[in-house]
Amino acid sequence: MQYLKYFLVPLFLLIVSCSFEGRTLVTINGEDYSVADFRDRFQFVPTDDSAKRSEKFDEFVNQMLVIEEAKNLGYEDDPVVRAAFETNRRDVIWRTYYNNVIKKRVKVRDSEVRDIYDKVVEQYHLAQIVVAEESLANHLSRELKKGASFEELMVFSLDTLSENGDIGTFSVISIPPEIMDELQMVKEGGVTEPVRFGEYYLIFKVVEHSIAEQPKYEDIKENIRQNLSQERAREEAEKYYNKVRERARVEYNPEGLEILIKPESLITDEDLNTWVVKKYDTSYVYVRTVINAVQYMRSGTMIDPQLLIDKELLPDLVYDEAIKNYHDKRPATKRQLDKTYSSLLYQKYYSDEVVERAVVDSVEVAEYYNTHRDEFKDKSLSEAFSLAKAHVREAKIDGLRSSLFKMLREKYKPEVNEKVLAQLLKEEK
Repeated sequence: MQYLKYFLVPLFLLIVSCSFEGRTLVTINGEDYSVADFRDRFQFVPTDDSAKRSEKFDEFVNQMLVIEEAKNLGYEDDPVVRAAFETNRRDVIWRTYYNNVIKKRVKVRDSEVRDIYDKVVEQYHLAQIVVAEESLANHLSRELKKGASFEELMVFSLDTLSENGDIGTFSVISIPPEIMDELQMVKEGGVTEPVRFGEYYLIFKVVEHSIAEQPKYEDIKENIRQNLSQERAREEAEKYYNKVRERARVEYNPEGLEILIKPESLITDEDLNTWVVKKYDTSYVYVRTVINAVQYMRSGTMIDPQLLIDKELLPDLVYDEAIKNYHDKRPATKRQLDKTYSSLLYQKYYSDEVVERAVVDSVEVAEYYNTHRDEFKDKSLSEAFSLAKAHVREAKIDGLRSSLFKMLREKYKPEVNEKVLAQLLKEEK
């Protein structure tokens, strides 16, 4: 039992953290918005001061007010919003499923991060002799073993740019493995056996082998972890895609691929009805449905059409997998879809009430130009017209925004949970 407390403490902290995320931050027209809702849309960064954090919270409230008003005005049935959501819905489902699958497979241990760090700070200061023939490299190696100095043999090197063959200092992580294998066997001041590298043979002298004092582990460990995670994510993504392709029984038709690269004038109706790729043995994609997109993407290049189609096929295959595994029914996915729909409501209402109303006529532009001549120096009105118009429009948008948000705050009177807000704003930077 005495050890149980060590497990209960982190568990308690986790529960407290999760509990805070679910706390109501603001209530608008009876709708509660939590800390988690805020974090879905805004993130604090280390450089944010108190004013900036408060500004982000105010913007969050403004957005929620707009969404509430849009719902009350029937924007959920707006054809533009519904069409945009259908386009985004598929994208949200396949991307979240894909990320979840890959994320579960990517693990980076602290020991691996430390190992990379050690390779960053371990350094070799090197000099080299470069020759083209293996026989000459072996001869020079024998001479070095007999006692000849490295500097004397530099006369045989093809490297005429560096002084005495000195090529500088390199971190272990940046040195090719085949060279590193030889360097590890040599002490400071010693020379390696000849190393085949590309078309040449190299002999290295270890001028100095050292451990750099900078950077510090704590300063770069998260960058290392992130780079390792991204590298492994790419590897896992490739494996996953290959498995998805196999399960979908994807097959390409060489004849259809050939048609896609034919000159447009030579393509017949029969060509257009030729299939290019199929999946699940039943679903076919024909030339006529992809030829315009493929030709557009290949414009000015010689990219293989199969690579282009493969790139577009991946989302479809992952979406099929997501639906098969009921990913669209999961709470996290529904939450993301709700967020997407809300964002579309905000964009449409904001566009109608602010962006579309920020109309500027030439008289307003001329008036701004005449009252702000110092901003345009020696430019005439025609030369400064676009810039002056942008200033006038920006001012109109700011005014419309302020009026809109003021009206909505007066109408809905958002109730802020001051205690939760204070805790949110005081979080460690």
